[in-house]
Amino acid sequence: MIPAIDRRGVRSMRSTIVQAVWCVAALAASVLAFPNAAAAQTRSVGGGASASQQEDAFARRSWHLELGGHGALETWNYNGSHEELYGLRSGFTYGIGNGITFIAGWPLYYVSQRGVDGYLLGTTFGLRGKIYRHGRFSMFLEFEVGVSETDTPVPPRGTRFNYLAMGGAGTTIRIRRGMHVLTGLKWVHLSNNGLAGRDRNPDIEAVGPHASVLVRF
Repeated sequence: MIPAIDRRGVRSMRSTIVQAVWCVAALAASVLAFPNAAAAQTRSVGGGASASQQEDAFARRSWHLELGGHGALETWNYNGSHEELYGLRSGFTYGIGNGITFIAGWPLYYVSQRGVDGYLLGTTFGLRGKIYRHGRFSMFLEFEVGVSETDTPVPPRGTRFNYLAMGGAGTTIRIRRGMHVLTGLKWVHLSNNGLAGRDRNPDIEAVGPHASVLVRF
């Protein structure tokens, strides 16, 4: 039986998650309008520089909405419980220059684990750098850090608050002006860095595929 105080925390967390899902749904709906707006902007501005920016997901001073998903399995450093993560991610990217973009996002994961499964809501930021480009195709490396909150301790014997670190590699391909599809492999590290003591600091080391859509705005 879950204590009453934990139940209040669970209800509060799940209410926050419901609100986050609605926000993601609203962003997903807006994707239908963004490509037309981006194309109209290119036509109105004219010139090769604007067209080039539409073709490059890493263009300087370009903004992109990012919506995607990620699934990962714990691959090493087992803590007595095998975890699986399945999530959605919404965020944005901004081109800093020289093929580097600033990325920020709000991942929402369902965590399958021994005992009570959990829901995780996080916020992350980091950098994504282009390492190769040919035509519509680009390859990249990325790294993010952030924090998260869950409705139950994740992993078991851990805490509801945890730090996040994510890294990965992948590709982007332009499918139309102002829109790219991103695919790759992403690693996730989750732990509380010993905030609740060494006995309550199990971690998660998981790896799996992720995919998303980038829409210029």
